[in-house]
Amino acid sequence: MTRSPHAFGAEFRSILAIAGPMGLSQFVQMLMGATDDVLLGGLGASALAIGGLATSSFFTLNAILAAMIEAGGILLSQARGRQDHASLGTIMTSMLAVAVALCVPELFCLWHIDRLLAWMNEPEAIRAPVIHFVHILMWAVPPALLGQGIVTTALPVMGAQGILMRVMPCITVVNGVLNAALIHGWFGLPALGLYGSAIATVTTLWCMPFIMLAFVSRRPDLRKILRPRPHDWGQTLALLRTGLPMLAAAMAEVSLFQANSLEAARLGNSALAAFQIMLGIGVQCFVVYMALGQACNIRVGYWTGRGDPAMMRRAAWAAMLLGIAVAAVMTLGMALGRHAIISLYLNMSLPENTQAVSMALGLLLVGAAFQIPDAVQVITTGILRGQGDTTVPMVLAVIGYWGIGFPSGVYLAFHHGMGPSGLWCGNGIGLVAVFMMQGTRIVWRMRPHGARG
Repeated sequence: MTRSPHAFGAEFRSILAIAGPMGLSQFVQMLMGATDDVLLGGLGASALAIGGLATSSFFTLNAILAAMIEAGGILLSQARGRQDHASLGTIMTSMLAVAVALCVPELFCLWHIDRLLAWMNEPEAIRAPVIHFVHILMWAVPPALLGQGIVTTALPVMGAQGILMRVMPCITVVNGVLNAALIHGWFGLPALGLYGSAIATVTTLWCMPFIMLAFVSRRPDLRKILRPRPHDWGQTLALLRTGLPMLAAAMAEVSLFQANSLEAARLGNSALAAFQIMLGIGVQCFVVYMALGQACNIRVGYWTGRGDPAMMRRAAWAAMLLGIAVAAVMTLGMALGRHAIISLYLNMSLPENTQAVSMALGLLLVGAAFQIPDAVQVITTGILRGQGDTTVPMVLAVIGYWGIGFPSGVYLAFHHGMGPSGLWCGNGIGLVAVFMMQGTRIVWRMRPHGARG
């Protein structure tokens, strides 16, 4: 079929139109976590280390399990491409059923976080306050999975990502004010210190899905499409077939960073505080790349449903070019602005923060070097998922992150004397391994002619 010479440009703009609002909404969403870290940093490096480890443990587990729900976005995109509007509501019902089921293992794991910390030989000075912080955050599991996970997955597929863009900046402001108020006792509220941040996060996460659903209720087209329908076991099984490998892949990637956070704790509070700063900034960059990957997922899924491989390839290339360009900007910003970034978290003039600041300066340079590989591996994942290819990428993720990345980081940190910078190098090595393997698979699968696997 002959294509207009402007077809690639049109697809490029389509990717950007989806990724722009999604990136902004996800960026400000993750800014909530950065705001919490900045406010806790005002209480000292120990508070930053404890709060950062607790919140990262919560959001790590939530992100892993939410990958199962996000698989519904692939099914929704492909159904839209096939013009199968009748299936959209039943897919939403399956997403809701899976989300309810996932609350149970998440709550169980969070309640027993003490076992993980003990297994990792975390010092008691960190273990006890982290456990208490996490037990407060448990109250946010239902809205995080049932509301935020489902709604934020479905809206971009339906072209309603603008709702996220309008809601999330407001939520971020509310979260920051509420955190500061409960930490320091503003507006007549009690000064709860470290644990005030946990209560504020729970409150914000409960507000978020209800506000987004209020916006959805004002759109008759969205109400009709996204209204849950009678349960269809066929759709649920399709969701599980797609989602289980995605869950395993997410577990491999996200748990790598979490495991290295726990390894950083073995190096002391200063190393952990520095690692949490890098992790916070890295996550901010990652969500921007993830927006591009999800936009690519949506467009590739749509053209897969339409049975149009030429447009599918155009969507993949458009997302890849955008990802590399954005990552290049992030690389420069992180490398050149690392002093300003660290000053947001810690008072660089205090003697007790000197070691943490020194470690963080080195970490940010290492992190900057791996921004482009991070962006490319996120987008290659989105390309393959949009095609419904999730099992092989899961195997590649496990090999890359845990077979290559984690042992490399531990060796560099503890046997090569690189400390937390060595741990982050291990993260980066894992990212490079994954994107090279996935890129090879994409080239093979997207050949204009030939077998598919």
